Amino acid sequence: MYRHILVAVGPGFSEAAMSTAIARARDNDARLTILHVAETTRWWAGWQGDSLCDMPSLVTQLALVIRRHCERMTQREGVDAQWLVRTLPEAGRSIGRVIADEANRLDADLIVLGAEKRGLLGIGMHHVRNVVCRHTEREVLIARECIAPKARVTGLRGALLQAHHA
Repeated sequence: MYRHILVAVGPGFSEAAMSTAIARARDNDARLTILHVAETTRWWAGWQGDSLCDMPSLVTQLALVIRRHCERMTQREGVDAQWLVRTLPEAGRSIGRVIADEANRLDADLIVLGAEKRGLLGIGMHHVRNVVCRHTEREVLIARECIAPKARVTGLRGALLQAHHA
């Protein structure tokens, strides 16, 4: 039985992770904490990063969009959750390490992560979850499919279309 569940969400909205964490929190009457790790490093902009955009503003806007999406999911399911945003330190820590450290600090029983999409030629695949698993003794659940009722209806509609065309 879980008392405290930590779910990590990112720019892809992590719907599978969110819906799995919500279901587990409801089934176990557990506290739910939603964690977003904001990455402010301008690795993609190179040496022109400061002149190309207002990165702090973009990071804040992205975090707000992710938060609103997560709040809609928890409200729809009738689950209360705490929201945390942590900024990735510029030197030395990875997103996975920040997630593991927060889970340890909060004494979470379970960490829920979404399954990553396959990167270019598989590079970087599973990196976050590997780092989380190496730096915590907490249970880690990798959510592959969204289990929210909305997702089931979409899946059912696709199955009906396939059956119709068969």
